Amino acid sequence: MRRISTKANAIVRYLGRIAGDGSVRIDGEMVARAAYDFDGFAAPRGGVMGSGEITLAPSDLEAVFGRLGVQLLTDDGRLLDLKFSEKELRPATDAAHVDVSGDLPRSPAEWRAGSARGIERHTRGVCRRDLGEDQTLDSV
Repeated sequence: MRRISTKANAIVRYLGRIAGDGSVRIDGEMVARAAYDFDGFAAPRGGVMGSGEITLAPSDLEAVFGRLGVQLLTDDGRLLDLKFSEKELRPATDAAHVDVSGDLPRSPAEWRAGSARGIERHTRGVCRRDLGEDQTLDSV
């Protein structure tokens, strides 16, 4: 188990989650529709980062997996940059884990308001619960 630093300047703060639908784009051109489910974190120096899953048709996912310049234009107008976290795509899968940057919400209120889905979600067969707004990765 990897330990996360507990130094005050190294703690990331959980902001919440956003989920919804959008268009996957490469070089500004729409490739496919996708669903997303992202968790957001405030970085020590004021930035915001996210990670989570995108879900789209297996053939579309295979076409974009591992490529540079993949973006998600959410239905609410946010343009997010996606970087695939995994090295290999499992056969016939419709979901992949991504690191997210770009036009992410800045405040916890925006993260909570940005999700139309329930508190619990199922990711790869494992039910995960969201962290409370006052929790950091060190407190989980």
